[in-house]
Amino acid sequence: MAEIQFLKKEEQSWLLDPKEGFSKKGISFEIRRDDLTGHVSRILPYRRKYPEVVIPPEMLDASQKVCPFCVDQIPSATPKLLPEIASEGRIRRGGAWLFPNAFPYARYNWVIVLCKDHFLYPDQFSVEMLRDGFLLAQEGIKRIGRIQPEFQYSYINWNYLPSSGAGLFHPHLQVVIEDVPTTSHKKVLEGISRYQKEGKPSFWQDYLLEEIKREERYIGHQGDVHFLTAFSPRGIFGEVFILFSNRSRIDEVNTEDWTHFSLGLISVFQYLRNHIVSFNLSLFSGNIEGIRSRVYGRLCPRMIIPPWNINDINYFEKLHDEVMCVVSPEEFCENLRPFFTGSRDD
Repeated sequence: MAEIQFLKKEEQSWLLDPKEGFSKKGISFEIRRDDLTGHVSRILPYRRKYPEVVIPPEMLDASQKVCPFCVDQIPSATPKLLPEIASEGRIRRGGAWLFPNAFPYARYNWVIVLCKDHFLYPDQFSVEMLRDGFLLAQEGIKRIGRIQPEFQYSYINWNYLPSSGAGLFHPHLQVVIEDVPTTSHKKVLEGISRYQKEGKPSFWQDYLLEEIKREERYIGHQGDVHFLTAFSPRGIFGEVFILFSNRSRIDEVNTEDWTHFSLGLISVFQYLRNHIVSFNLSLFSGNIEGIRSRVYGRLCPRMIIPPWNINDINYFEKLHDEVMCVVSPEEFCENLRPFFTGSRDD
């Protein structure tokens, strides 16, 4: 098995602390680099603080009055798909609806409203609700694959609550389908290409086996869907990394896989409910010539930090492409594992 590198450097900054009579004090942190993409994270555990999770009722009431994603508003307030994609205008499955984004980011950019409820806390989502939403997203992706197969790079995304960039409280996914990979996806595919050129056939298989062996960041699995904390996280409160170990494209994922993925997400949501309610989630699909990647996902908790409502992204991430994270991936994993009880093989 090829060796996967987990590159980190322990650092210390020194100061004269006014809280301790200006005595000399060292503050420790780590700098980590992802071996596949070169992504850099700075682990700063001394900055961590979990505020109380409260969504003001008056804010929810006000948002519901103008919400186009509530069921009674969808027929009149949301766009329809072109007839060549869906003659019915919108696609439905269970309680979920799919229709075009009124403010598109890409040629094919759709919204999937997950349920009739205007607001749910993360631990209130059901397996059926999530599975139907992901199956509906997959159905739209398959339809584009049949009429424009060159648009093979597909992404299922979720901004949950305004602190993650969502424009509305009502739970909804977004699908983006492109003919070229997004920037972060391209870096992953290029990294896998370099790995294969060194005579190592499968990065994802080697990575998964190495993480399972180390038992530092491997949380657990549901079926063939594996959940880990990322070595070099992309969020201030860490990152959950998801790998569909036997699927190369979203259109290959079956109903059982989506059920397993949804079960794993609910375990993560049960943990987040005690600390943070907002998050970003993306699933990545598509391959460059000669490269067989796997469907993978990234989930990053998000929040506004009180008392001054500070955003959790600053210049290091926005302009330097380096993330500051206040919890170590190993501690994050240890905290999440109890919520996956019964999902790991002995």
